[in-house]
Parts: sequence; C-alpha cells; structure tokens
Amino acid sequence: MQVHYPNLFQEGKIGKLTLRNRLVMPPMGTNLAQEDGHVTDTQIRYYEERAQGGVGMVIVEIAGVDPGGRAIPRQIGLWDDKFIPGLSKLASAIKKAGAVAAIQLHHAGRQTNSTITGSQPVAPSPIPCPVNQETPRELTIEEINKLVNAFGEAARRAYVAGFDLVELHGTHGYLINQFLSPYSNHRQDEYGGPFENRLRFALEVIQAVKENTALDFPVSFRMNGDEYVEGGIKLEEAKEMAKRFIDAGVHVLHVSAGVYGSPAPNVPVMGTPPAPLLHLAEGIKSVSSVPVIAVAKIHQPDLADSIIKEGKADFVSIGRGLICDPEWTKKAQEGKVDDIRGCITCNQGCIDRLLAEAGSVSCIYNARAGRELRFPMTEVEAKKKVVIIGGGPAGMEAARTAVLRGHTVHLFEEAGELGGQALLASATPHKDEFGEVVRFYRHEMGRLKVNLHLGTRADAVKVKQLNPDTVIIATGAQPLVPDIPGADRPNVVQAWDVISGKVTPSGKVAVIGGGLVGCETAELLAEKGCEIVMFEMLEDIATDIGPSLRTVLLERLMNNPKIKIITGAEVKEISENSIALVKEEGRQAVQGIDTVVLAVGSTPRDEVVEEIRATGIPVHVIGDVKAPRKAIDAIHEAFETAYAL
Repeated sequence: MQVHYPNLFQEGKIGKLTLRNRLVMPPMGTNLAQEDGHVTDTQIRYYEERAQGGVGMVIVEIAGVDPGGRAIPRQIGLWDDKFIPGLSKLASAIKKAGAVAAIQLHHAGRQTNSTITGSQPVAPSPIPCPVNQETPRELTIEEINKLVNAFGEAARRAYVAGFDLVELHGTHGYLINQFLSPYSNHRQDEYGGPFENRLRFALEVIQAVKENTALDFPVSFRMNGDEYVEGGIKLEEAKEMAKRFIDAGVHVLHVSAGVYGSPAPNVPVMGTPPAPLLHLAEGIKSVSSVPVIAVAKIHQPDLADSIIKEGKADFVSIGRGLICDPEWTKKAQEGKVDDIRGCITCNQGCIDRLLAEAGSVSCIYNARAGRELRFPMTEVEAKKKVVIIGGGPAGMEAARTAVLRGHTVHLFEEAGELGGQALLASATPHKDEFGEVVRFYRHEMGRLKVNLHLGTRADAVKVKQLNPDTVIIATGAQPLVPDIPGADRPNVVQAWDVISGKVTPSGKVAVIGGGLVGCETAELLAEKGCEIVMFEMLEDIATDIGPSLRTVLLERLMNNPKIKIITGAEVKEISENSIALVKEEGRQAVQGIDTVVLAVGSTPRDEVVEEIRATGIPVHVIGDVKAPRKAIDAIHEAFETAYAL
C-alpha cells in the first residue's frame, strides 16, 4: 500500500506513550458541557468522531481546576470527583478509537468575568485584561497554594478517569501564563518580579501534578513562544522557561503565542500566511530535549509533513481543520487530499461563536460540527428524488447532504458555474481562502455524482419533467437598490458588479453602505488606485462581521490613506458629481464623485418560488432566498432541510 506523507504518518513518542502518527488535535473550547461542568454525550461523540478520523492524540478542551476560573459558561469541570465517571466515558471513547486521550487543565485568571464565574476574577496582580476589562482581585499566598493543589487534584481526577496525559494551559494569557509574564505579573513577593519568582507557580503546579499522578505520567505544557505585547514574554525568555519546564519533568512542549488583546491574534484569520507561529516552535525545539508540538494554521498535509521532515517540530496540531473535517487525518493518509473540507480560517462558527456569542462549537460549512450525535450521517429508508434550484453554497450543501442520505439529486444553476455569492466573497482582498468553500463543494458534486444542470434556469416545466418528490429552492439574493433620488443614474453601480469585475470604477468613488460588502469593496477599489469615501448610517462600520475578522479589517481600513469613512451619515441624493447627505450637524455635500457604488444589502431572488409551488410539489425555501443573512446560517439551514427529507 502506498504511504502518503510518510513523515506525518510515522509513530511518535511522548514519554512512555506511543502515538500512531504525528498529528494532534489541540484543546479547543466547545461549550458543549453541562452548565455544572459535567461532560455530555454530545461532547463525547464530538471527540470520538475526530479520534475515529485517525488523529494520533486528542487533547480535550480546557477543563476547569476551580469553578472561579472558568472562561466559558459550559466548561468541563475537574474541580470535583463527581466529574470522574463522565470523564472516564470520554477518555474511553477516544482511546477505543485508537487515539491517545489527553485533557487540558485550565484556570482563566483575569481572562474571564463575573458573569461567567459568579465572582470577581483572580490573578497574580490586580491588572484588568484589556479585552475582558474587569479588574481582578490579587491572589494571596494562601490562595496561590490552594490553586497549586487544585491543579494537582484535577490531574489526579484525569489520571483516575483514564486519560493518558494531562496538559497544563500555560499560554494565551490564562492564569499560569499570567504568573510567568512581567506583562501581567507585577507582584513584589516570591511569586513575582525576577525570572525565578515568576516561574515559581508553574513549577509548583508541575510538581503537584506529578505528586498526584505518577512520576512517569506524561505531562504536556502549552507555552507561549511570544506574547506579542509590550513588556511580555519573548522567544529568548521562552526558551529559558522551556528548559526549566523540562527539568521539572514535562514530557512535551506545545508551543503557541499571544494573550487576549495581542495585536497578532493567537488564532490566525483569513489573510494570515500558513503556519505563522512555526518559527516559535522551531525556536523552542532548538533548546528542547523533549518533543515539541507546532500549532496554528497548518491546514495542508504537505505543509504538516514538511514540518516533521525538516525537524522544525516533532508533532503538528490540526485544530480548526479537524472541526471543519473530522476525517482530515484519514483522508490525508489515504492520499485523498481533494476530499478534505479545508478550514478557511473565517472563525465564524468556532472562535466568534464561542467567545462573542457564548454558543457551542460549530463551523461555517460543517453543519454537523458539535452536533454529531444529533445528526448521524446514515442513509434513510425512504429514498427520494430531489430537485435543488440554486448552485451556491446552500444549494450545494443541500445536494451533498441529500445524496449522503441516499436520495437522488438534480441541481439546477442558472449561471454556467457553481459557487453563487461565495465566488464574490473569495474575490475580495485577503479572502481568497473563501474559494476553498467553492472548490470543496464543486469536488463533492462530482464525487457524489450529483446530476448537474448548469447554465439552465429551472422553471415549472423542467421541474415537473423530472417528477421529483420534493424541491429545495436556494436561488439566493440580489443587490438591493435603495430608495434614494439618483440611485438609477448611469454613474451608480452595485458592489457585487465591482467585486465580480463586471464594472471597473476609477477616480474618486463613493461607497454607500459600511457593512462587510461595502468595506471589502472599498478596500478592493483602494488597492486599484481609487480614492474612496464610504458613507454609513450607523455610528460603526462592519457590524455584520464577527470580532476576530472585524478587528483586522478595521485596522486595515483605518490605516489606508485612500479610504475616508463618514459614519452617522444618511445619503439623501446622488447627483452627477456629488453626494448629498445628512449628519447630526445638518445637510452636507461631498463633491468630485466619479462613481457611486451601492452596498446597502440584498433582497431575495424569489421569482421562481411561487411558480414551483403552483405545481403542487412539496417545496422547501432555504438560504438567502428565504431571508438574506450570513453564509453559516444559509449553509446550516440547507443541511438541516436536506437531512430531514
């Protein structure tokens, strides 16, 4: 049998453990536990499916050593023996699937708030986190000792539950990291100040873990290679810390970076080059006598394989890639790379949903993520013939799901190619990764042998000829034309036409609408040399995008000298060379406008809906044709609709 990616798929050693390959699923919060901290069957199935996908080790997400240190509302608990039976079930499921079962011990310190914990956050020093902004209470020596013991007791429970390894969360600005860093630790006692004092808490925690488990029980330390904040830990100091962790008995170092508020996000986004933190893992490996795990945006098998081959790290973590495709490992090992549903680092379903919305883990185009137990992908008994109208992401997701459930599918797309609005999304600056959504779905349409009718407008006659059992309409949306005098002038164009390249404005351009589409259009035109004035009725722009992507988008827009942004502005009239608007201070005019670009939203393309309904065939309307919204909403609705057929 041909061995694909031989470096990646060789066995690896961590302490006394042997991993079947060099791939690790890193700890990522799911918010799937019960509110009291108990593991749920939904959570177990989520991890089990990724272990079954072939990964070498699964590190279960942050598990709280103390209820006052929770970072998310439904965080796994390790602060009481009552959690052991559920955790044992989780560890057993992971190991039965062939993966090493690990769990991460965690305390948020100042990076939480009282709405989650019910009490004031605690930290080495009373310095608020720049993101959470709630001033923590400084820990006393007695409380520090209790927390050291809490980590030890949590490790004992994980050990008793059957986990093969525990990982200490010493990065991303949480409690252990807070003690290590001069950025967050301003103490003047034995736990603060000089390097040795800042190390004390971490080393005592490692010792407590060993005393409560076994001397040879494997321990991972997830550490910062760089905090990316002024006054924080840098790589050279991190190297010295790594040596001390190893001397204390740590068996593997898991190297990440950043804290809440770091300018460089510890969860890279679209536009960030692949493996942006690899140099940090490589730096730690240069001084390490134990294995090192590299992490962050390593989504391609060839890249992961080369990291191992070149000795830059001993293991590679695939995080969001495994949320997106639990079978990433198996597909890579079998050389079926085109079958992989590639993570596009949009952060919509995972990071933003978890931290900004307090929702459970999900993925923009893996609608089963976090819901594997609820939606087992099995075939139905009563198989149907299904017609789907619309070949955008929603239509293709419906087609894919329906075929996997055993139905026969005919998909109509009026354009000559599949992709819909996803083609526009991938054509804007720093978002070419969105093209992976189109690539994957197109590949799936071929792999699953969906009957495609491209360049064909579906109507009642064509649909009835196929005699389907049901029709799913996913015709999407079209740009909205606002009720503004002058909106029909020849110098007024739609943002979608600009993005697609249908029209090419030049000179001074007014963009009406400061949502995501308007912002991306402004950035695109600025790159092409235009001078941009953006008008937005609200006081803020890009409010329709998640915080992780919004942060980097706003930074680019605000620092672009070709883009001027006017908020709180209602456009009243479009003239030949000017825009009339009303702000709080009254009516104004902006002169010298060559082209006006409309980016004021969209409206459903629903012309065919009533025509198809009139046939008497059962109809399901999904996605933007039902109500324009985010891609994640349309795709998830498509999945649920097709699954229920």
